[in-house]
Amino acid sequence: MKNKMLLAILSVCILAVFACAFIPASANNTDNTGSIEVDGTVNARFLNMLNRNYVYNSDFESADVITENSILALLDKRDSRDDSYISEAVVKGFINDMYGIEIVDIAQGEQIKKDGFVYIVPRGFTDYSHKIKSVSQNEDGSYTVCSYVTIKPHDDSEFVTTAQTLFVKNEKSAFGYNIIYSNLSGVCDGI
Repeated sequence: MKNKMLLAILSVCILAVFACAFIPASANNTDNTGSIEVDGTVNARFLNMLNRNYVYNSDFESADVITENSILALLDKRDSRDDSYISEAVVKGFINDMYGIEIVDIAQGEQIKKDGFVYIVPRGFTDYSHKIKSVSQNEDGSYTVCSYVTIKPHDDSEFVTTAQTLFVKNEKSAFGYNIIYSNLSGVCDGI
């Protein structure tokens, strides 16, 4: 009887510790001063999408640039038989889920064309790491997210700036949202 009581108390304590562990996790990733309270799951989705995004500023104006930069987020999905290629379906699916853009044809030179695959152009690239500062819901139901971005260029020194990103809800997206734009050095709540 004594052991059962001790086990029950121990179980409640463990549950309380796990419940408390989830509260600070979202608080550490955001500073909601001057913004709305957003569900921790939504914040986690936004942060996941931001950290997988390689499309910024005027990149959104070109489907080719969106495709080239999206491949960077998918390097871990390379073809196991030839790591110079990645599945075309994976690339198109990611772009549709991430940006809500349906890519019909991916332009590639004939010398590197391979049915069902996209050639990964060898190049250096910049890595981006976000920390959400604020999330604001707009009148139309979209969200504006301001974040601090640590930028690690492949050929220069690391630096920090801000990004302003617009998210819209999309039930058909694996992420549940699409990024409409993301501007580096965007005006974010006075930062």
